[in-house]
Amino acid sequence: MARTRWGDMWFRRALALVVLTTVGFGLQACATAPSGVLVPVTTLPEGAREVSMLVYSVRAQTDEPGVVYSSRRGELLTSVVMDVSIPPDHEIGAIEWPRARQADPGREFATLSIAPVPDDASAEAWMTAQQTEGHLLVFVHGFNVPFDRAVYSLAQLTNDSGIKAAPILFTWPSLGRVWGYVYDRESANYSRDALERLLRLAAHNPDVKEITILAHSMGSWIAVEALRQYAIREGAVDPKIDNVILAAPDLDVDVFAQQFAALGSDRPHFTFLVSRDDQALRISRLLAGGVQRVGALDPSVEPIRSLLEQAGGITIINLADIRGRDRLNHSVFSQSPEVVRLLGGSLVSGPGLSGTSDLPLGAIVLDVAEAVTSDLSQKRPVAHRVPQPLHAPDAALSSTLAPASPLQVEAGGPVTERTEPPALPRDAPDD
Repeated sequence: MARTRWGDMWFRRALALVVLTTVGFGLQACATAPSGVLVPVTTLPEGAREVSMLVYSVRAQTDEPGVVYSSRRGELLTSVVMDVSIPPDHEIGAIEWPRARQADPGREFATLSIAPVPDDASAEAWMTAQQTEGHLLVFVHGFNVPFDRAVYSLAQLTNDSGIKAAPILFTWPSLGRVWGYVYDRESANYSRDALERLLRLAAHNPDVKEITILAHSMGSWIAVEALRQYAIREGAVDPKIDNVILAAPDLDVDVFAQQFAALGSDRPHFTFLVSRDDQALRISRLLAGGVQRVGALDPSVEPIRSLLEQAGGITIINLADIRGRDRLNHSVFSQSPEVVRLLGGSLVSGPGLSGTSDLPLGAIVLDVAEAVTSDLSQKRPVAHRVPQPLHAPDAALSSTLAPASPLQVEAGGPVTERTEPPALPRDAPDD
């Protein structure tokens, strides 16, 4: 029996690698966008809009024109301020990618300036100077994202959503290739301490009042792991970090259950944007030995629905049947105009669905801190963290979301003290 299970697991992984490579070559063949497009332009046409962002990176810096940061891992956490222009006729949900290294700001995204940030005091000064009432948005990109794509993705999302928050990009050393999944996974491990440091810096700034984290795909693991480390070191995550949005999270459900428990009762509110139609997460599940990904959960079915209600502090938005621009349907959060407006109008204005939205998604919204509703126009009262019962709900969540998988918790770096989360049952039945 054991041999059969191992054989099945290796078959799944081999199949996933074949699919991933095939998809990768297909996407690469279709990709005609040039690289090195971050060469600053000197003119800005009338009607173009500007987005200024603070960038923190653990990528290696490069002198190659228009690249700034490579796909390799750097030894230091460095930062720059970048100003990006959005073309006058920009389409919501799209990135008008430059067709040459020297972008045309009248028709394409373009870089206006790149300024190094020499120290933490300069970064804090940038945060303080933003006219966003002390609200920051920290964005963590996902798998297969080169630096230029990360910059323009955050600029597009900030512009299209109308988010009233100062954008901060945390960019980690993704190889920027579909077949670089293993390299990216190790780079995610490499980057979690750096993100924790950034979050500490932002939270300790007295002019910062609220921090929203938005993470996509594999970046969700980095975000939750950084929060877990933060909570273990300090006893709790700083209350300024009030809202965590995970879009298509490429997170093992076993691992997330342990991370979530380690955050304790005084944790941020979590919102998941999920879809069973996400083809990238299907491939990721095969690579992970068949363990379900958080981003592919169906919140409308039992027992998932009831268990999430019990856990408290989680909102799930089901984006099934909503299409993005990529063939894998993995970036709906930034490519669908409806979802982009939802992010800007509702989610970052407070924990969960605290704003009013008339979004006709036909999606299922599961607000487990309050009630279950399928109507996005219903408004939930804004309420900051209320401690939730931890042990019984989290134990149930841990043991049911992924009953067949062994415990897979990565080490979180040096810590001063650790509180053990509820253990998963070892004799649970197979899927």
